[in-house]
Amino acid sequence: MTKKTESHKEMTAHYNSAENFVADLFQRLGYKVDRDVRINGVEIDMVVENTDGLRAPVEVKLYRVPLPLQTVVEIMHMLETTTFGDNMVSPIIVSFSGFSRSAREVLQRKGNFRFWDERILREKAERIPDLRKRLEKILAEEPTVVEEHQNVSAIREADTLISQLQHHIVENTLSPSQYEKLCMQVFSHVFSPNLYGFKQQSETTDGANRYDFICRIKHGNAFWDALRYDFRTKAILFECKNYNDKITADQVYSTERYLFNGALRTVCFLISRLGPNEGCIRAAQGAMRESGKLVLLLSNQDLIELLKLGPERGGPENYLDERIWDFVVSLPR
Repeated sequence: MTKKTESHKEMTAHYNSAENFVADLFQRLGYKVDRDVRINGVEIDMVVENTDGLRAPVEVKLYRVPLPLQTVVEIMHMLETTTFGDNMVSPIIVSFSGFSRSAREVLQRKGNFRFWDERILREKAERIPDLRKRLEKILAEEPTVVEEHQNVSAIREADTLISQLQHHIVENTLSPSQYEKLCMQVFSHVFSPNLYGFKQQSETTDGANRYDFICRIKHGNAFWDALRYDFRTKAILFECKNYNDKITADQVYSTERYLFNGALRTVCFLISRLGPNEGCIRAAQGAMRESGKLVLLLSNQDLIELLKLGPERGGPENYLDERIWDFVVSLPR
């Protein structure tokens, strides 16, 4: 037997032990448990039913690190898009290693999911001695399911960019070209290779329009594919405003003229040191409502959040997706 086969068997056995524990815990708490349930073609670890006949889908995850945002988003999407019936209540996600900060924030914001970590599992099993011993044994063992190790140089680069952005918020010491370069470095670092071909100080063939930098969208990422499809765009424009105060509606009006539906260029990320004022937000809403152009307003703090989420698979994309969603649903008539 090869080491790879042994490792796979150990991983399977460890995961089965964790899932069996969760099923036994629910049963001892008075629930009826159905294992490996398939509903509308979707397989779920288990569905538990309480004494009132209310049922809840349960997904169990066993990682060495806190459950990352992308994994949580995938689970949420799977459960939200599956029809369970009228007697179904809030789904439960069980993670023996807990949840990453961003994953926990998304779960709390959604509100219709329950998420059990190590602390809750210990509380539930506290008065059941044999299950408590099994839980401690599972937690003490080293899970084989792991996330990829972080690239040390990438982490250092992100820390450097965060430090520069934070210093720039406090004191505006950068020239406009230096700020453009900093913003481009952030997006290249966070979203490469899904965004590529960054070109600084680009202009149209007639020389009439000049924007700070532009990039292309690579096919194959769910978020960027959806953005490209929804807004019929082949590229993303970036405008960077290195102003001492919040930017105003004038910056949206000057940026909007670069965007054309016919040229498949309809999305611009308008970045500024301190973000937009209320008039600027209303102008961006008008561009969306009247012509379907997306001018996403971002600040240095937004870029810092993207860098912090960078190590989590899908974290930065989910952050932008939430920003775009909040912008769309807040559009006035």
